[in-house]
Amino acid sequence: MDLSTRVLSDWTICAVAGDVDIFTTSVFREHLLAALQSAGPRILVDLSGVTFMDASGLGVLVLIRRMAMRRGGTLRLYAPTQVMRRLLAASGLSRTFTMSLELPAIRQAGPTVLTA
Repeated sequence: MDLSTRVLSDWTICAVAGDVDIFTTSVFREHLLAALQSAGPRILVDLSGVTFMDASGLGVLVLIRRMAMRRGGTLRLYAPTQVMRRLLAASGLSRTFTMSLELPAIRQAGPTVLTA
């Protein structure tokens, strides 16, 4: 699993690539927690490189979303792969998360305009 973070305006974009499973979940959780604590409560998780995610990875997304919301923020999913979209739909979480396939949709979805 590969992780990276960048800040764009008041959004923290956390990109994840590879498999997110019980063996990598703790690193994934710590990465998102660090982003939430250091950069702010608006997290955009880029899932375009995810090849597999199990229930433990979904649990991390739910946890971080809940924490962000308590701080007045949000967690959104960006460019989830077809595998991820199926997993989110099957788990019922597709109704929980705001998902966008393109960055312009994220720009329009919230009150803050992102700049490149």
